[in-house]
Amino acid sequence: MSSGLLERLRGALAIRLSLWFALVFSASGAGLFAGLFWLLAQRIDEREARVIGAKLDAYRDAYNEMGLANFSAAVRRDASSPGAEPMLVQILRKSGAKRLIYAPEPWLQTESRTAPLPGFGELRWEEPIVRVPQSADRDFQVGHRELADGAVLQVVRVTDNRELVLRPLRRAFLIVGSLMVVVGFAGGAVFAWRSTRPVRQVTQTAREILRTGTLDARVPVPQRRDELAELVEHFNTVLDRNRSLIRAMRDALDNVAHDLRTPLTRLRGTAEAALQAPDDGAAPREALADCVEESERLLNILNTLLDVTEAEAGMMRLRREPTDLARLAREVAELYELVAEEKGIRVKVTGEVPCPANVDAVRIRQVFANLLDNALKYTPAGGSVQLHAGSAAGVARMRVSDSGIGIAADELPKIWNRLYRVERSRSERGLGLGLSLVKAVVEAHGGSVTVQSTEGQGSEFTVELPTEFASPVPEPSSAPKAD
Repeated sequence: MSSGLLERLRGALAIRLSLWFALVFSASGAGLFAGLFWLLAQRIDEREARVIGAKLDAYRDAYNEMGLANFSAAVRRDASSPGAEPMLVQILRKSGAKRLIYAPEPWLQTESRTAPLPGFGELRWEEPIVRVPQSADRDFQVGHRELADGAVLQVVRVTDNRELVLRPLRRAFLIVGSLMVVVGFAGGAVFAWRSTRPVRQVTQTAREILRTGTLDARVPVPQRRDELAELVEHFNTVLDRNRSLIRAMRDALDNVAHDLRTPLTRLRGTAEAALQAPDDGAAPREALADCVEESERLLNILNTLLDVTEAEAGMMRLRREPTDLARLAREVAELYELVAEEKGIRVKVTGEVPCPANVDAVRIRQVFANLLDNALKYTPAGGSVQLHAGSAAGVARMRVSDSGIGIAADELPKIWNRLYRVERSRSERGLGLGLSLVKAVVEAHGGSVTVQSTEGQGSEFTVELPTEFASPVPEPSSAPKAD
């Protein structure tokens, strides 16, 4: 196995999850076994204690009731009964003397004793002694009870060694526990590998995108509905939006290049023509005038881009003051009166007089001018454009409606994007910044702008601005009205 594969396995999330699962499982299993082992040992000790305790209580009661002689007979009868457990029973006196009541035959042994007897030599006799058998597999248990006459009853019984009982259990746990850890790790690795497949697919897709530089790759969405499936869906959505954004940026750059190329070409052509023309004084001045005009157009384009950027970033400086929106509408209509007459379009201003709002008059005039310019640009000869101003419920509302070519439904959400131009408007001059500036300026004032349009029947743009802190502004009596 190569070192690269080892590194990938070591860094694999599924392997780490499996190792953690095996570690937690092993620790939990060891804790469970330790608890069961301790509980079983305690139950064995309690059982042994109950057995010898019951025998001690029975013998104590018998001794207190029967006396020593009858008690000895009763113990022997009990020991000789079928199935009786071999036990040693004896009485211990406070003086240190012992009185053997009963001992199993295998436990009894004799020991020779001698003592000098004056005139007869030595006296020899056999004295019985008790030896409790012990081995590695057997234990003996000793219990005591105090008797009524002050003596102590002692009972000794042989039991199986506790270690002998618990050793097979410990061995079985080690074997079974090891197998369970191995199986648990293998099973956890399989399930973790399957569960983390979407993460690996996301990584693989991201690596493919970085390698190829394209955003066409997508991650297959898992059938199950969980957090990883949601992650995959969001990742694919981000890729879709990035691709759309990049496509829009490319289109915008194409539009910018196309629209800036024309004035730049004019500038260069005018300058070259002026250089090649005879030095009569008039041609250079005319060329300079044309260059200034084209430069002004380029500067307007760049300034508009900067204004949109500042407004969207919340950095646009607004000089708010009480302003009559109806008066602004009439002033803008007057500015475009000549353009409307040349195209044969009728412009009409209606609504409340006055319509106050606390706004930056210069910026809002720019908004109305862009909306009216668009309406005139895409309304055919013989059509009409209407500007209406009004206020209600703390909101000043301005509507610009036309009977022009309208906007397709699928393009309505995109018209507010910077540098976006609908297909039917590409024959007209412009960069597609007007509506972006309108939306940015209106939202910078805390207002909103919406559009309703039917393709082939015209469009209606509605601007809503808050009127709080706005004081009434009387309309000048000399203000002209455009129809």
